[in-house]
Amino acid sequence: MAIFSRIPIVVMFVLCCAVPTLAAVPPSSINVRVEATAADLATIINQSLPNDLYTGQGGLGTSVSVLRAGQVAVTASDNFIYLTLPVQLIFSNALYESYPLRAGLRFKAKVNVTPNWRLKTELYYTGLSDNLADTFKLGPLSLKPKSMVEDITQPVQKLLAPIIDAKVNDAIQLRAKIAPLWRNAFTPTLVSKEYCTWLKLTPQKIVMSPLLAANNTIRLSLGVVTGAEITVGPKPAAAPVKLLPPVQHFPTFDKSFHIQLPADIFMADLVTALNPVLLDKTFGEDKKITIKNFNLKGENGRLVVNLNTTGDFKGELTLFAKPVYNAQNNSLTFENVDFDTRNTGWLISAGSWLFSSSIRSAIKTKLDSTVVEQLEQARLKTSSLLSSVQVGEHVKLTGVVKSLSLGEATVFNDRLSVRVIARGESNISLK
Repeated sequence: MAIFSRIPIVVMFVLCCAVPTLAAVPPSSINVRVEATAADLATIINQSLPNDLYTGQGGLGTSVSVLRAGQVAVTASDNFIYLTLPVQLIFSNALYESYPLRAGLRFKAKVNVTPNWRLKTELYYTGLSDNLADTFKLGPLSLKPKSMVEDITQPVQKLLAPIIDAKVNDAIQLRAKIAPLWRNAFTPTLVSKEYCTWLKLTPQKIVMSPLLAANNTIRLSLGVVTGAEITVGPKPAAAPVKLLPPVQHFPTFDKSFHIQLPADIFMADLVTALNPVLLDKTFGEDKKITIKNFNLKGENGRLVVNLNTTGDFKGELTLFAKPVYNAQNNSLTFENVDFDTRNTGWLISAGSWLFSSSIRSAIKTKLDSTVVEQLEQARLKTSSLLSSVQVGEHVKLTGVVKSLSLGEATVFNDRLSVRVIARGESNISLK
């Protein structure tokens, strides 16, 4: 049974919207992940650092030259970026010059995001590597290089700090990635060519949790808080593009979206679902009837089942069934499945054998299970529509629906319309 084979599912992301049959829909967030590896950052830094890092006073009447002696090693952990800069130190005075001393200057950087989308680094000197000699000779003098190096770390750090700051921004390119995504979000995007379905977002703000640095990866987690709708038909007009707002920092934010989903179950599909349990089936014990054909329609908020029967009753019987929403267990079932006694006289009365037959329970059971199947199909279909939505060049939105919350059902002449809120997560990954 392919109930959804011909039904366009209309879904709506809602920022704040009152729904008559449901509580207000909570805000939604499209999650954006921005990542850069420590290796990427190291490549950019190594392309930018000069060879001559510092020339000046080395202490105790000496001068010192600090030269770069290899590639900077970069790691990321504990929410810091760690750098080890290999250097070559040459001390000299008026008469003598030392042989080159090799060491590693260690730094760590804390990265934050400013409201204007720039990454701001704070660089700290954390010490020397262990391979520097404890003493060395400069002519007749015996000097301790470890203590002398402390005097040069500040100028080297002053040189490195703006380079590291610029190159962290180059590696992550936060504004360059977010700004086009924000602009493109205001242009409707085709979700389903088959159903001519369009996703129209109305972004409101962007929130961000603290930057994480772990396992040699730098990660930013942002949430685009948005309203949106999916419409069926011609491409809707684009909303006016707003300027990229300042980022708002929060320790954490809700990463879920909530979709208002009107799901339609058409009478023709309910007939298909009921065929195996009703058509040419016999009901009753002492007295029996066989259903030869039937049809469904909606009337006065109820489902009307018209049966043509043979056997101990030959003619037309009518049953009513009303969909009932149970908020306590989040279910929708058909209750009050009863025969129409208005036009059948003594044939169907309170004591009629038809009331004790299994026909009512068979119809109720199948209707209930069909609604359950339909809602699961709605969840899967919505997940399918959101599984890969192109929202920009080389940028895709992915989403999955995890649960459904139901509301009241409305019976129309040709369909049963159920209000549903689907909850899940959506992500955009920028690397």
